[in-house]
Amino acid sequence: MATETRPGGALLAMVLAAALVAVVGLGGLLFGFDQLRAIGSRYMIAVLFVTVWSMVFLAMTIMHAPATPIVASAGLVLWIAYRFCVAVASGGWPLVVDLLGEAILAAGFCGYMLTGTAPAAFYRRRP
Repeated sequence: MATETRPGGALLAMVLAAALVAVVGLGGLLFGFDQLRAIGSRYMIAVLFVTVWSMVFLAMTIMHAPATPIVASAGLVLWIAYRFCVAVASGGWPLVVDLLGEAILAAGFCGYMLTGTAPAAFYRRRP
C-alpha cells in the first residue's frame, strides 16, 4: 500500500477541525482566560484537555506517526468519558443526551481512524 503524502477527504476535515480547536483554544487561553475560569473547573479541564488533544493530534499528523490513530482515538474517548461523568454528576439529563450524541460522533471518528484505508495509508500502516 502506498503512503499518502497529504491528508484528504474526511481525514483532511478532521485535521482542519483539530486545527480550529487548537487555534480557538489557544486564543482563548491567551486573550480570554477569564471566560475559561468563569465556566468552572470541571469544564475548564475539558476545554484544556481537548485543546491539548488537538495540538498532539496535529503534531502526530505532521510527523505521520503510525500511533496517531490509536492515540487520537484514545484521547477522544477519554475526553468524552470525562465530560459524560461531569454531566451525570452535575448537569442532569440534558447534558447526558448531549454527550451521548458526541459519543456517536466519537465512535465514527475512532472507527474511521482505526479501520479506514486513508488513515492507514497516511500514517504508514496496514489496514
